[in-house]
Amino acid sequence: MKIICINGFPRSGKDLFCCYCQPFCYSYSTVDFVKEIAYRCGWDGSKTLENRKFLSDLKDLLTKWNDVPLKDIKKKIQIRNCLYENDNDFEPIFFIHVREPEELKRLKEEWNVKTLLIRRPSVEYNEYSNHADSEVLNFNYDYIIDNRGTKEDLKKTANDFIIKIRKENWKSKLED
Repeated sequence: MKIICINGFPRSGKDLFCCYCQPFCYSYSTVDFVKEIAYRCGWDGSKTLENRKFLSDLKDLLTKWNDVPLKDIKKKIQIRNCLYENDNDFEPIFFIHVREPEELKRLKEEWNVKTLLIRRPSVEYNEYSNHADSEVLNFNYDYIIDNRGTKEDLKKTANDFIIKIRKENWKSKLED
């Protein structure tokens, strides 16, 4: 199992990148569970600046209270990974969408994850209403993908990235 924390500004192409990596990976976000709670509170799913701040604040509260968002992610990964326990031919890659630099640092230390930044300059200078969105570049990432081209360019980049990760995994297994 390989875990990669993926980050980037809103509309940088993170979801599309992960979509192009399928069927080799699974994608979860630390705000998935937060969004479920927000819907129950009346959130309509729109991503206005005000709503993005609400989601960020709610995630911060749930994290401080009992680390709920990461516990939810860990449970999802454990369930999914159980499906491949005895499959030596397939090792899943899990992308976890994480915005906060302090959470990225903690995951790197505790879970030994790699980090990936998707950059798209045309969206990096927008107005942001919360610390999670505005602090995206405040971390030293293991990998950086430049998403300046077409969707086909991103698709090829995603394919190349999966091949690179698989090679790194095979190399580390041979060294063990």
